Amino acid sequence: MDRDVKIGNNVKIQNNVSVYEGVIMEDDVFCGPSMVFTNVKTPRAAYPRNTSSDYARTLVKRGASIGANATIVCGVTIGEWAFVAAGAVVTKDVPPYVLVAGVPARITGWACECGIPLKFAGNVAACGECGKKYEKQGETTVERIA
Repeated sequence: MDRDVKIGNNVKIQNNVSVYEGVIMEDDVFCGPSMVFTNVKTPRAAYPRNTSSDYARTLVKRGASIGANATIVCGVTIGEWAFVAAGAVVTKDVPPYVLVAGVPARITGWACECGIPLKFAGNVAACGECGKKYEKQGETTVERIA
């Protein structure tokens, strides 16, 4: 683990994960095996980057899960309870409760706080596992309502 890293309570960091300068993980974050955080904005072997201005902050908000072998490019925010699929490459911010997959990562659905994929009927979804309810507000914004 590098300097200037913040790791919240109840964070699970699986094997083979390096946490570099500028990464902030809030409480209850899950980092799957061999997932990668980058931290240098413009890496070059011939031009070493080693000052804090060369690094971009990455914020992983409360409850987010990052799957095995995913790559998180520096400078993004992963929203509360978002779910990054295994092998995804995240190059831009991920909204709360969103499920992203692919290279580059794209929104493929939504996830409950308990991790179960949500199925919306119109703008409302209820988790079949825990019963929590959510409302969609626009294309990418979801809020928990009960």
